[in-house]
Amino acid sequence: MSTTVLIIIFVVALVVSLGFLLLVVTLVPAIQQFKSLMIDLEKTSIEARDLARETKRLIAVAEDRLDKVDSVLSQSKRTVEHVGDTLSFINNNVLRRSAGLLAFLPAVKMGWNLVKKFKGGK
Repeated sequence: MSTTVLIIIFVVALVVSLGFLLLVVTLVPAIQQFKSLMIDLEKTSIEARDLARETKRLIAVAEDRLDKVDSVLSQSKRTVEHVGDTLSFINNNVLRRSAGLLAFLPAVKMGWNLVKKFKGGK
């Protein structure tokens, strides 16, 4: 081989090796940053899974409590209906039928007060 061919091969090898060196010098920090990014991404993924599990647990607790509130509301509704029925019964059967007698209660009280006054009571 002639010296010019050897020089050309040497120059090409030098250029290729310098290019590879520049490539390595620029890619090594990028690879390290990518590696740290992947580690952070893994930690974030684990945290996201934990948060999703906790959210599912909280949703289950909230649904359980809402079921309890629903049962309390239905019991309250039935209680109010029963109280309404009872008050309606009292109004229709007791108060309306005895309205005439109840009108005399103030007069009876006034009479009782007069009797106590004449007897010397307080």
